[in-house]
Amino acid sequence: MTNVLPALYICRRKNGRVWRRCARCPRITVCGTDRLTRMNEITNQNKKNMSRKTRKQKALKTKLSRPSGKQKKKRTRLPSLKETETYIREHNLKVMDPLSDYGFKRLLASERNKDILMHLLNVFISEDTGKITDISYLSTEMLGIRKEDKYVRYDLFCKNQDGGRFIVEMQNGKQSNYVDRLRVYTSLATIQNLPKNDKYYKKVPKVYSFNIMSYDMPEFKGKKRFFSKIYHKDDDNDIFTKNMVYYFVELSKFAAQLEELDMSDERNLILYMFTNVVYIPETEVNSLTPMQMRFYEECQISNFTNMEKQDYVKSLMDYPSVQEMVECERAEAKEEGIQQGIQIGIEQGIQQGIQQGIQQGIQQGIQQGRMGERRQLINGLTANGFDISTIAKVTGLDETEIRKLIEE
Repeated sequence: MTNVLPALYICRRKNGRVWRRCARCPRITVCGTDRLTRMNEITNQNKKNMSRKTRKQKALKTKLSRPSGKQKKKRTRLPSLKETETYIREHNLKVMDPLSDYGFKRLLASERNKDILMHLLNVFISEDTGKITDISYLSTEMLGIRKEDKYVRYDLFCKNQDGGRFIVEMQNGKQSNYVDRLRVYTSLATIQNLPKNDKYYKKVPKVYSFNIMSYDMPEFKGKKRFFSKIYHKDDDNDIFTKNMVYYFVELSKFAAQLEELDMSDERNLILYMFTNVVYIPETEVNSLTPMQMRFYEECQISNFTNMEKQDYVKSLMDYPSVQEMVECERAEAKEEGIQQGIQIGIEQGIQQGIQQGIQQGIQQGIQQGRMGERRQLINGLTANGFDISTIAKVTGLDETEIRKLIEE
């Protein structure tokens, strides 16, 4: 028969149907109606036999196996208690650095310290958000919409009593394209928290990005202020919307202006703790405000459990984003070198142009002087009655050139 599949041969006929046997394994018989259909039937049967729990586990495994960009470097192991105590003693650590990764999360991202976070947000952004009376911490990991999309991880993500979303970031070193990263953060926070049944986009969440920077941002170069807020505005500089706002606190500028600032301002008081809590002498502790005292006590390493000490020391030993900071500094240095090279090239080009202009002027002056002498000679010969052919023989010039000089 001509309809036999490859590697199969007719075995026998039964009830009008053709049965085939695999030539490679004669013990197995396969229904000849459609081999692909039979395979699909087996697959569907296996799915039916799979328990509900197994299906959930398989789906979860597929979800967690999403690509997450570049593979992260292996983190350092958790130091032992003995190593931790040795590290604290050698570095004379008594007060936790709030700008460290662990310090930031302990102070602002823990349920017991949400009063500190609410105070920080209220003194800086309550004009746009209203007074924050309660917050709820949300998952800091945000998956992309599609499987191949990049997922992001916030330092801190929470919402207030009105449903507004707050992304709080601590940035200890320069990173290229940081502003573009914030655009991704706020966009995902908006999309992923949009109610599915919001047909007319009446429940789009407000998203606020609050960023604490330990360095001067290139985008605010030349500006003295240490607190900046970015709105969406129109051509007339009127605010288009306040539902997505970016806030930046530059601690380096704050520290540089510390002696000039009014320390009765709540903003300055809380930022003072971020920059100077490690250096506050014990004799000045009693002069702190209640919120500053709350901040100070939370930073005392003597109040840490053994596990908290280990986590803190690990965060100090495993300082994040060092490579990115180095690459950013290198890129800035390269860009600065290029600009300096362009400026030097322009200056050299101007000098060369001046020199060339002088040389050309001299040459033109010589040529003009020679032409003047020729014109004067020809005019004198013409005045004495010599014709053009005679003048050409005497001067060696072409008759056409002589006529041109006479006409001029």
